[in-house]
Amino acid sequence: MGSEDIVTALRRVSLFSRLGDEQLHWVASHGRQLHFAAGTRVAAQGDPADGLSVILEGRTVWSRRVGDQDAPTGTLEAGDIFGELILFLNSPYPTTGHAQTDVRLLRLEPAAFWELLRQAPSLGRGLMEVAAQRTQPQEVVSTQQPGLLTPGQMVAGLAPELGNPATAANRSATRLRDTLRLVSARAMALGQHGLSSAQRGALLALPREAADRGRATPALEPLARTRREEDVGAWLEIRGMTDAWDVAPALVASGLDVAWLDSVAHRVGEALLRDTLSWLVAAVSGDVLLAEVERGSARVSALVEAVQAYSFMDRAPATEVDVHDGLETALGVLRHRLDGGHVTVERQYERTAPKLSAEGGALDEVWTQLVLNALEALGERGGTLKLRTWTEAGQVVAEVADDGPGIPRDLMPRIFEPFFSTKPHAAGLGLDISRRIIERHGGDVRVLSEPGHTRVQVRLPV
Repeated sequence: MGSEDIVTALRRVSLFSRLGDEQLHWVASHGRQLHFAAGTRVAAQGDPADGLSVILEGRTVWSRRVGDQDAPTGTLEAGDIFGELILFLNSPYPTTGHAQTDVRLLRLEPAAFWELLRQAPSLGRGLMEVAAQRTQPQEVVSTQQPGLLTPGQMVAGLAPELGNPATAANRSATRLRDTLRLVSARAMALGQHGLSSAQRGALLALPREAADRGRATPALEPLARTRREEDVGAWLEIRGMTDAWDVAPALVASGLDVAWLDSVAHRVGEALLRDTLSWLVAAVSGDVLLAEVERGSARVSALVEAVQAYSFMDRAPATEVDVHDGLETALGVLRHRLDGGHVTVERQYERTAPKLSAEGGALDEVWTQLVLNALEALGERGGTLKLRTWTEAGQVVAEVADDGPGIPRDLMPRIFEPFFSTKPHAAGLGLDISRRIIERHGGDVRVLSEPGHTRVQVRLPV
């Protein structure tokens, strides 16, 4: 196909229809045409990402090798693309594709792919939408995910994950040192007013009161946060704070608003107000920076512990294992999270399910992780944790379910992704480690979620 023919074909691809003529010609000139005869292999499961491929002509069929069987996963034909997600994730092909008819592709090598995204940033969003539509938004099966991390991938993924929180914590610690000096200086300025014991007591209570409000106040939506910052900034400016608009975001981030500042003004009086606010702003800023240091440190600690678990979980001899014993052991380990009665545990066990030949200790790690995830989803409000087992098609199935908020649809394709987590201090390796254990036992993990109902199913061969 000539360059103009390729441009014409690209215009029929919905993803590229948003590009201009110059960009389409760029794609045509930088892509490499490939031809595959019917029946030949287009890509192999486990091969490294080799670029973004656009099917110009023909039809392909795709499958994934699970155990000793090939499970069909779908078809792609003229106008479809593939390879975008594994480029983003730097992952190998999760499936194998064959040409069902004669197929002609246009392939952008990785370097050209990234250059295209630089020239047309809006294309990145479209590519991710395509990738999301291709995955099952309501059910994710572990065997559809990329293979285990190699040591090189682990190091490559871990380096930025450790570096980002460590750098943030170090930056916050440096700013915290300066802020603490400022708190001391402004406290001395307040002391020059000749405060009474009652005034000192009232002032000393303010930082703790502000901290309590910060912990109790839920995060604001962006628009509501902006409005509150404007209100607080205007309030401070009227009272002579020269840096009112710089400090307003820190006060709002700590859960403070105009009503609370009015109460402070009433308690300390106009004579003390400006120096009180200057001191209070410094103290609140110090608390914010300290929280950032704590978050960074917690993230680093969680990553180190999780990577240790990921790297050093060696195989153990197989023994006869009852999945019910493992689930009950997990409940025992997490008993402290069940105390208080805010979580109801329901069991629906098929006690006649056969025992398995498996690594008991490794499976215990899986059950504990899945129960812990469910309890964290329920949170402080509590709810119902349901444990079920049954047999089907020569497999024992164990399900851990909760009636928490559910997993957002747009995050479902990423839940088995290493280092990804919706929890602020989690390492994001828990489900990946669980997947690793289950798949080396010949099974799979399936996650089904909707608002108010999340189920994680583990299938293990008998």
